Amino acid sequence: MKDSKAIYELLNEVDFNIENYEKEDLSDIEKQKLKKSFRKNTKKKFNVKRFGAIAAAIVLSVGVLSRTNFGKKAFAATQSKISEISYSIGKALNIEKNIEPYANVVNQVVENNGIGVKLSDVIIDKDELIFSTILETNEPVDEFRFNYDIFINGKRLNFYSASGSSQGINNSKTLFVNTYSTEAKDIELTKNMDIKIVLSNFNYYIWNSQGNAIEEEGNVQENWEFEFTANGKELMANTYQVPLDYSFKIDNQQCTLEEFRYNPVNQKIYAKIKGESEDVYDIKLMGHDNLENKVNFYLIRQSEENLVFKYLSLNNDLSDKITSITLTPYAAKFPRESGRMSNDYKQIGEEFTIYLK
Repeated sequence: MKDSKAIYELLNEVDFNIENYEKEDLSDIEKQKLKKSFRKNTKKKFNVKRFGAIAAAIVLSVGVLSRTNFGKKAFAATQSKISEISYSIGKALNIEKNIEPYANVVNQVVENNGIGVKLSDVIIDKDELIFSTILETNEPVDEFRFNYDIFINGKRLNFYSASGSSQGINNSKTLFVNTYSTEAKDIELTKNMDIKIVLSNFNYYIWNSQGNAIEEEGNVQENWEFEFTANGKELMANTYQVPLDYSFKIDNQQCTLEEFRYNPVNQKIYAKIKGESEDVYDIKLMGHDNLENKVNFYLIRQSEENLVFKYLSLNNDLSDKITSITLTPYAAKFPRESGRMSNDYKQIGEEFTIYLK
């Protein structure tokens, strides 16, 4: 697809509700209705970001299939190649810093029906489990997705939001590196955990020559299971928290920023919002660091009254040399009638500064 690389980079940090997912594009109106519905039903969550329907349409397209029957010959070819391939999880996450010390190396390969899946690395952070895979098939595909379940110490993880990204290795359409991030509330950070990841039900899509319509699609029902032990001790030891006490208002709602938490993998601002509003807003925090580098935090998760903003390293990592970050909150209203986001962000609070050192 055109501009697929840029889209995948944006998708890398976008969280969406994956329960009862249907393969349909979501307009801004539909997202507005979904977001309002989760406020009334605390058992479901919906997360919004500026990337809109494009992200909603592709965010779960993270798997590999072939359009032919997979026989023993294809299986053998896959096995000899994928086991030898490695790909940096930092590069896959678009992080320039060396984050290899914080990754739990798994390097397990499972091959079923001619499809090879290699679980490379796993990173455990606060309320989040990140893992990367390499997938290979014997024929080219354009987009793909699969379902997955995660078990921690024998208990199934009932995650409500997840994000994913995928890119062809050296622009390949048969060999891909994929990263996934799932919400893992109250996950243990310092102790070893027995983890099982089960990938299943692959769906693939092949586009026409113009890249604007699906020409062929199919499904293969198989399981790829991985079991291993992992922890988040190294990353936890290099994580820092800065208490915040800054508030701004949106209509009848008040949002309070409570903590900035940062480490080499993630930089997040945690907040709470209280009050009711007839409208639904997308919020972002825009500004710069003390070295005049541009810094933006985007709303990646909203659950009941809890908000999470995250710095997206689409261009550069946050510098280790910075001592402060200055931000200003902006918001754009989701339209009630039009299906298209206006992108008309307006300032909703005063400038504030987070001091790191």
